[in-house]
Amino acid sequence: MKLFKFLTLLIIALLIFGAAGFFGYELFIKPSRAEKQEKAKEAAAPAPTPTPDPSVPALQKLKALQDAGKLDEARDALAAWITAYPQSPLLTEARQRLGAINMSQLFQAGGTNVVSYTVVKGDSLARIASKHQSNAELIQKANSLPNINLQIGEVLVIPNLKISLELDRAAKTATLLNNGLFLKQYSLLSVPYSSKTENISSKVIDKIATAGTKRVAFGDKSYPQSERSVFLAQAPPIVAPLPTPAATGTNTPTPPPLPGGYVLSSADLLEIFPLVSRNTPVTIH
Repeated sequence: MKLFKFLTLLIIALLIFGAAGFFGYELFIKPSRAEKQEKAKEAAAPAPTPTPDPSVPALQKLKALQDAGKLDEARDALAAWITAYPQSPLLTEARQRLGAINMSQLFQAGGTNVVSYTVVKGDSLARIASKHQSNAELIQKANSLPNINLQIGEVLVIPNLKISLELDRAAKTATLLNNGLFLKQYSLLSVPYSSKTENISSKVIDKIATAGTKRVAFGDKSYPQSERSVFLAQAPPIVAPLPTPAATGTNTPTPPPLPGGYVLSSADLLEIFPLVSRNTPVTIH
């Protein structure tokens, strides 16, 4: 009788612990092994071949056009490329190339952005600018004049532009547009903090050239070396970094901190400065 009870208990124990072991294996051990085997298969599998980016060879062809001097064809093709590949990692390079072409052709004689004018007695850059609602510095730039002196009978190209400017705080870019079309994009070195998230419509209210603390007029002998600032309505100005002091002895001077406002490199601000005038529309994103 005792032996029978012992065997009965033994069988019950085997059933209980055996079932527990079976379910434990099915619930924990087996899935874990399967997961490890699946990960091993994934690790052993060859990496998928990335899909070629079609924007890369397309841009290479356009670069070849530009390098070959076919600027009109390259300009139109670059504009189409930017529209076709707005997410391409090469977008910045494409915009830089398009901007360079646009600026090189902006004052091209016979183009839609200029009109011709023949200098007459009594003319000056300021007087001609007033006649054509332009500015003297822009006319000098468009004609690559070495100074403000004019010759009677000289034929000038007078810029006929409709410039607007977009400042993008998130992307840290300043984009020039002419008649609403992309002209050139610049990188902002710094942007002012703003709690506003909506777009801001502003305009240029003044342009100032200074030498030290003195305001300098266009045509003054110190004007080419002056510092430039573009002031906006209800928004911080567009400025350039202050020049780094000259080195003395073996000490390398520390560059001054960036000024407040929308900061462009000195070269970029010098390029933009004659293109904008009072009341030039500015949109801040």
